[in-house]
Amino acid sequence: MTSHSKSCPPSADENTRTLRRITALRDWQAPANAGPPHMKIAVLDTETTGLDPLYDEILELAVAMIVIDKSGRIINVEGMCTGRQQPSRPIEPHITAITGITEEMVAGKAMSPEKIAAYLDQADACAAFHARFDRQHLEEFVPGISEMPWICAMEDVPWQALGYDGRAQGHLLMQSGMFNPVAHRAGDDVASLINLLAHQLADGRTVMSHALEHAQAPSWRLEATNLPYRFRKDVQRRGYAWADKHSLRHKLVRQADFEIERIWYRDLTGEEPSIVPVDWSQRYRADWTWKPVKREVEVAFFRR
Repeated sequence: MTSHSKSCPPSADENTRTLRRITALRDWQAPANAGPPHMKIAVLDTETTGLDPLYDEILELAVAMIVIDKSGRIINVEGMCTGRQQPSRPIEPHITAITGITEEMVAGKAMSPEKIAAYLDQADACAAFHARFDRQHLEEFVPGISEMPWICAMEDVPWQALGYDGRAQGHLLMQSGMFNPVAHRAGDDVASLINLLAHQLADGRTVMSHALEHAQAPSWRLEATNLPYRFRKDVQRRGYAWADKHSLRHKLVRQADFEIERIWYRDLTGEEPSIVPVDWSQRYRADWTWKPVKREVEVAFFRR
């Protein structure tokens, strides 16, 4: 299968590369060296009316269940489930231009949060290319999946270290020797992602193997609790995001960078940051869904 190849197919000369169309999910075959089933993963994609999960709504959802072995080889693809939802507000023209979804395509359509939750509950984890986006939108629509582990193909794969440049799914797919002529529809993006996850890299491992390893590795949220105002620009430039609900800045840190980041913060402020362990069931959640660490602040009351 093309998705299991180690490199692009041979070309007429070394100055050209040949791209092959992705393997259709209905034609999926287990690689010859696959081991026994190890884990079931729901690979999904959402199309929405915009970027804000608290305001925008899901227009389309596609989910395909895959079965992998311990080495991250995709043994089986258990079909594709899709659904559409009519939003409460008109679809903006630029969203239709991006997604190809029109008002007529979603008119009268509705998805059941309960049925989606029950279906996803069959999986050991969810996987998406941009998990932060898909997870936050999906959890607003289906609160029952809030504790599901998540794998992010964009963030949980060390693409640069593996010899790739860029992090757009279509670009990564082409660098892997494949293309999908249809994009920005949920089902097609799921098919592209499954092919990308199955791709065998130069190190002999699949993309899924790397994604699963990094997803299951520890990480921590460093919270700039009670940060003095004079340091606000320092932490902002360092990549600390703003959590409006909790009125603090925070940063997700992986194991390789944890000690460096902790020392940097301590040297800057003279205090340790609040440190919250974040596993793959909590990573990529919206900041309004988690509870920050509370530190008691001593307040002195003076009387004349």
